[in-house]
Amino acid sequence: MSRPATIFTGLLVSGAILYQFRTELTSDMRQVRNQLNDVQNRLAGSVPGTKISNALTSHPTASILEKPKELIEESTTYLQNRVLPSVKDTWNSHVIGLAENVNELDAEKIQKMAKDVKDKWL
Repeated sequence: MSRPATIFTGLLVSGAILYQFRTELTSDMRQVRNQLNDVQNRLAGSVPGTKISNALTSHPTASILEKPKELIEESTTYLQNRVLPSVKDTWNSHVIGLAENVNELDAEKIQKMAKDVKDKWL
């Protein structure tokens, strides 16, 4: 396998992983927002007063839920700067090692060994 093919394959797999991660993150955030709104509506309907209805929005984590885009951008930056380079380096070293091992294989020698094993055991 040539180096450009290895790089292309690595980029393709990395892109697929990032796309899946982004999709799952978006789905999870949507689910959390829906649950939060559902709980807030139940609380607002069961106990009258603004104190209860604003309890969820005044919670310390409310600012996190209001800024999912910033969190996604921070996560993306972290993934691009920290995780992806190490995964990419590991992936590339494994693929290059595999390609070198495949290039060093001697098909005739392997066939001869397989035939010897077959003759010995069968």
